[in-house]
Amino acid sequence: MPSLYLLPLILLPEGWALALLLLSALVLGLPHGAADLLVARRLGWPLLPFVGLYLLLALLPLALLLLYPPAGLLAFLLLALLHWGRVEGKGPLGYLRAGIVLLFPFLLHGERIAPFLQAFVGGFALPPWAALFPLAGLFLWALRGGAPPRLWGDTALLALVAALAHPYAALAGYFLLQHSLDSLRLVGVRGRDWLPVYGATFGAILLALALYPAFRDPLAAYMAAVFALTLPHALMMEAWLRRLPPPARWPVPGR
Repeated sequence: MPSLYLLPLILLPEGWALALLLLSALVLGLPHGAADLLVARRLGWPLLPFVGLYLLLALLPLALLLLYPPAGLLAFLLLALLHWGRVEGKGPLGYLRAGIVLLFPFLLHGERIAPFLQAFVGGFALPPWAALFPLAGLFLWALRGGAPPRLWGDTALLALVAALAHPYAALAGYFLLQHSLDSLRLVGVRGRDWLPVYGATFGAILLALALYPAFRDPLAAYMAAVFALTLPHALMMEAWLRRLPPPARWPVPGR
């Protein structure tokens, strides 16, 4: 979805922005990862060994976050950057776009995300300069990537949203309307495919609920579940993207 459609998020107050981000647990956000069940089936992988390995891989980042929260946050940011940039499919510019969404909150909105970081990792945060340097590197890399002006214009709009909107709103908008939709398009979820997808989504929600006592914050518990599931999900998407090229267009709900 073009970033132009994210501009109204600039007007969203914090409470609504938080609600939108939490809503992604039910709409597109967690479901796009739950579609990994379809990927495994289409790749011909046995279901039970796949689920067992998937859960085992999910335990690794979760253990890191619980035992060493600052390292967990850094790993979360790096993993999300690599995965989102890969799914963007825009070469180096895709990684810059992911970096904008992930790092602008530390660069420009430190006070706004401080309560979340307190619950999530005990208050640890990247200093602004630590967010600026990787962004600068990603920008220089993207300049050498030769992306067309149209994509640069869309990236400028995304940066505008990330700079002016509440960070919860910018993250929700990108996660829901760009990353999740792109992933669903790549996998091709349709019709009855949604039944197992929402079954797996329910399992992911149960994981977030189980983590709530450790974080005492709904967003922190949700993000902990997302972090845990991102590692196996990213590996699944990589396996899917490395197969034979998919059709140019997969149907996506609402399109």
